[in-house]
Amino acid sequence: MRIAVALSFFAAAGACRSASVPEPVATPAASAAVPQPTSTAIPREGFGAATLGGANGKILRVAEASTKVLREVFSQARVGNVTIELPKNAKIVLEKMIPQVTGASITIEGNGATIDGRRLEQDVALLDIRGHDIIVRNLRLRNGYDNLRVKGSEAFNVVIDHVSSTGARDDGMTITHGAHDVTVQHSYIAGNTRGFFSKYEGTHNVSLHHTLLQKNWMRSPLFDGTTGVDMRNVIVEDWGLWGARFEGGASGNVVASLFALSPYAVSIGGKKGSALWLKNPATVYAADNVFRDQAEAGTSGRAASPFAAPPVQTSTVAAMEKVVRAGAGCLPRDNIDRAYLGLRQGWKVSESEPFRVRLE
Repeated sequence: MRIAVALSFFAAAGACRSASVPEPVATPAASAAVPQPTSTAIPREGFGAATLGGANGKILRVAEASTKVLREVFSQARVGNVTIELPKNAKIVLEKMIPQVTGASITIEGNGATIDGRRLEQDVALLDIRGHDIIVRNLRLRNGYDNLRVKGSEAFNVVIDHVSSTGARDDGMTITHGAHDVTVQHSYIAGNTRGFFSKYEGTHNVSLHHTLLQKNWMRSPLFDGTTGVDMRNVIVEDWGLWGARFEGGASGNVVASLFALSPYAVSIGGKKGSALWLKNPATVYAADNVFRDQAEAGTSGRAASPFAAPPVQTSTVAAMEKVVRAGAGCLPRDNIDRAYLGLRQGWKVSESEPFRVRLE
């Protein structure tokens, strides 16, 4: 199998355009075998866990892997109290954006499907959640401007579970503008110019756990003004400008998480001293975290005791690392997710260039 890196560039006006550049190729020695779990039968935990999604409603099935049918089903789902089922392992390259998810009590059951935004030129999200009591699970979102947004004060009791978000030319995932009581768990966020951020007034109660963020230029993750953050058993790896960052009055916990920076990531701009950056006036309880390879230990935290948060099963870094590396993201993993995970060198991500994998 040949793995190549596809790069996207921003034009000055913000539109996406392609450019011809040499494409680094991974050799077998640059990749590593990655375990292949197949189950996503893991309990929901954290601030969003109380939601039932659309469990008590009707089922809307996406009958074929096309933009037209996908858009029709999402339009029907606006009434709420539904489960949207995507075709198993389908690949849908969007021609037009999907309607925003504005209803209540909705489950989006991905069934291992991929929604790819490489043909969309608008600065939109592939999946834009504005409603409450929403579950999104076992789905791949790739190559969008933003891949996933949870936005606004009406977006609450939301769980993002076993979602892979890769190759966004802006944000892999965002939780913003007053969204609250949101859980992101067992997910994989990689190759985005900006990995994950949560900010703007009123955003609060965000759980991020058992998730792997790697090969993002920055915001892995960023919490700016978000209060009530609970980040635990997360792996932050091979960032660019910076890894995890709290600022603007953000508060919460960073517990039993791993920050690792490889020599290759340093060689292409990864900053050793920005693994965990607690910038005034953030107030964070940090405990039992591990800094590995080129990553330098971050700020010890400014809170003497943890902030209150719903229970999340938490292991030591040594115990959780294998679990997260094997089980984060959409399962079972496809060849592209495995390529992202296995590539140790020859990849590049920057402020304006996402890291996108294609297989030839």
